[in-house]
Amino acid sequence: MRLADLMGARVRDPDGREIGHVSDVRLREHPAPDGAPADTVLKVEGLVVATRARARLIAYDHRPVDGPWPLARLARRAARGARWAPWPVVAAHEPPDRLGDPGTVRLVVPGTELASLTDVHHGWDSTQLSGPGAG
Repeated sequence: MRLADLMGARVRDPDGREIGHVSDVRLREHPAPDGAPADTVLKVEGLVVATRARARLIAYDHRPVDGPWPLARLARRAARGARWAPWPVVAAHEPPDRLGDPGTVRLVVPGTELASLTDVHHGWDSTQLSGPGAG
């Protein structure tokens, strides 16, 4: 699977209800296994799920923004309703039927169990962002 396959994908809960779409994919560096040619490897940490159909999140919404205040306000507004889906709650990715259509990401938990994106912002730099809700 490619990262581009996840971007824009519909996100559905275990009952098939659509809860939003993937607006960002969070990666984390991990030490490479012994014998690997690189010092680190990237692994998917989780997905940012935008719950509003027209929401187009900007880079500033993925971390807390301290200022200037208009930018911080815009970032908070863009992130309103966005949820955090840690990778362990992703059950599957289904490619689209037609080229150009979004795929589908299926979760093992209901959308109500996903933490608000703003609630997990404080943990972006910590090592503990996994598990259901991760908040």
